[in-house]
Amino acid sequence: MKPRPYQQASIDALDLHLRTKKTNPCVVLPTGAGKSPVIAWALQRWKAGYPQLRAIILAHRTELVEQNAAEMEGISGEKVGIYAASAGRRDTDTAITYASIDSVAKRHGEFPPCDIIIVDEAHRIPAKGEGKYRTFIAAMLKYNPNMR
Repeated sequence: MKPRPYQQASIDALDLHLRTKKTNPCVVLPTGAGKSPVIAWALQRWKAGYPQLRAIILAHRTELVEQNAAEMEGISGEKVGIYAASAGRRDTDTAITYASIDSVAKRHGEFPPCDIIIVDEAHRIPAKGEGKYRTFIAAMLKYNPNMR
């Protein structure tokens, strides 16, 4: 499976942003455009260049966590972790972990430092205030201030 042109353009734009800017990017794709494979291809590319990469991908529903993890395993062939109480899994020892924000929000101490956090459905992060996503990300930044 190869990225469609618009998916490849998204991955390339994401890479360019991460290489040239210090801010955190946001990739917007419509429903059905293949966000899960875009995340998987981006992670696969980054791991090829930096094998020790550690990433956490957050989602608000267990179905998304499981779907995204399966997509990554299918594309990369690499075993990934799942951290979601409703899935009965709390993996923390894999380089790439797909997690439910409800399960990890107050459990940042269970994870080793990571390099990247990706939020699927980032519009769920409140613009102001704290909330689960902001609290978890802020706590993980204490372990690695260079995390993106």
